[in-house]
Amino acid sequence: MPGILIDKVKLWKPFIAPSLKTLLEENKANGRRFGVVKPDPGNLKFFIEKEADTNTDDRAINQAAFQQVSLFEAPLAKLPSMEDSFGYRFTSDGHPHRHYIHDWEAQAAYLAYRRRYGDNALEMLQQDYGQNIPARNPHLIMGTMKAHP
Repeated sequence: MPGILIDKVKLWKPFIAPSLKTLLEENKANGRRFGVVKPDPGNLKFFIEKEADTNTDDRAINQAAFQQVSLFEAPLAKLPSMEDSFGYRFTSDGHPHRHYIHDWEAQAAYLAYRRRYGDNALEMLQQDYGQNIPARNPHLIMGTMKAHP
C-alpha cells in the first residue's frame, strides 16, 4: 500500500505549491486556478461549525459543491442541506489559513456516519477528519471555486 501512495504523490507533485500564499500570488499573476498545498507538519486542525454561522459566499459554494454531477446520466439526486460546515485550520510556510471543505464527499461521509453512528456521527467525523487524516501526510487540493464555480 505505501507504494501506491508514493505513486499518487508523483502524479500531483508538479502541482504542489510551496505555500498557499504562493498559490494565491500565482493566481493573481498568471491565472493559476489549481494547486496542491502541503500543510506544515503537525498543525492541520479540523473544525465543525453550524452552517448558519458560515458566511453567505461559503454557504453558496458548499451547496453547489455538494451536488454530484454525472457525466453520462441525468443529474443525481440532491444531498440534503447540511446543518454543519467542516473545514481545516492550518499553516503553510508558516502562514495561518482557515478553509472550509467544499467537497461533497465530506457531506456524504457525515451522512453515512449519521446512519451508522446516530448521535455520535460528529464525534466519528471528528476522529476521522481530525485525527486519522492529519496523520497520513495530507496534501490539500486548492482551487478557485469562489471566483470560478
